[in-house]
Amino acid sequence: PFSLDRLKRAWRDWQFQLEGKAWNMLYLENHDHPRIISRYGSEKYWAESGKMLAAAYLFQKGTPFIYQGQEIGMLNWRPEDPQMYEDVQTRWQYENTALNKTPRQRLERLWRSSRDSARTPVQWDDTENAGFTTGKPWFYVNQNYKEINAEAALADTESVFYHYQKLIQLRKTYSVFSEGSFSLLCPEDEKIFAYTRDTKDAHLLVVCNFTDENLEFKVPKEFENSELLISNYHEYAPGLRPYEAVMLYYENK
Repeated sequence: PFSLDRLKRAWRDWQFQLEGKAWNMLYLENHDHPRIISRYGSEKYWAESGKMLAAAYLFQKGTPFIYQGQEIGMLNWRPEDPQMYEDVQTRWQYENTALNKTPRQRLERLWRSSRDSARTPVQWDDTENAGFTTGKPWFYVNQNYKEINAEAALADTESVFYHYQKLIQLRKTYSVFSEGSFSLLCPEDEKIFAYTRDTKDAHLLVVCNFTDENLEFKVPKEFENSELLISNYHEYAPGLRPYEAVMLYYENK
């Protein structure tokens, strides 16, 4: 099961143990990891959680990497037959672990965790093979390619893709993203991930709700009159809505 506590510990270790020794490489998704919205977010709150997850890691100290398809919100692939998986680790897991479970239950575990979930062809449009090729692709195309694809993302100004674009522009605009120190807030909270980036003159607060609940969060006093840089909802309201991410910013006067 997903644990925000474990994810926080990993991020905290990367930030603090590399401090002054090396420059961090930030990532959430790669070819050895299932799709992050399916793993850490919510397919019900697909766009909201995809945007929230982007904010959760893109603003930490380091250089972010974005895996192909992550920026349009691609999800885990769900084959009906375990033999459709190509990954040897996935096949081994199906044959050798959770043997007290039914075949269907073991298959559903693979839906959540298999590396092959991130290895399906990139979904470019809603044509055959998701526009990836006019030939036979090496691997299966995710069944949801008609709804989730790059062409649809570019046509929707509120898409996950354009949110990534806005966040990347913020990184380029404010030096606090590259120069600021990292501080983890409420480390024991199992629902909210929050951190600050601080330089002598500039201060950024990132708050992320990792649940489908409406939550209360007390903004640190120094950020009470700060500027809202961006939110993944249309407008900012007190509290945190499901999978909401809020970024507040101020400079010393």
